[in-house]
Amino acid sequence: MKREIKNKIYTTINQLQDELDKSNELKIKLNYDTEFPELITNETRIKIIKELITIFKLVKKNENRTIILERINNITKRIKLHFSQLKRLKTKNYKDNVNYFSNLIRVLYALIYNLGNLK
Repeated sequence: MKREIKNKIYTTINQLQDELDKSNELKIKLNYDTEFPELITNETRIKIIKELITIFKLVKKNENRTIILERINNITKRIKLHFSQLKRLKTKNYKDNVNYFSNLIRVLYALIYNLGNLK
C-alpha cells in the first residue's frame, strides 16, 4: 500500500481514537437516572467508533475485501440506529453526525475499491 495512504489511515485511526476518548469521558459524566437516552446514544456511538477503528486497521493490513465489506455492512446498521436515536432526542448535531459517519463509510468504500491496486 502506498505510504501516503497508509499515513492517512494512521491519521484517521488516531482521530477516531481521540473521538472515542471524548465519548468515553462523556459517558462518565452522564447521569444514569436523568440522562439515560443520551447515555444509550453515546454507548452506541462508542461501539461504532471502536468498530470503525478495527475496520481501518484491517484496511491498513490489506485484509480480505469480503471480510471488510461484511464488517462495514454490519456497522451501517448500527450507524442507522444511532441516527434514529439522535433524531428521537432531537439533537442539534444530528446533521454533523450524519455527515461524519457517512464520510467515514465513503472513505472506507473508496479504500476497499482501490485496495487491489495499492498492493
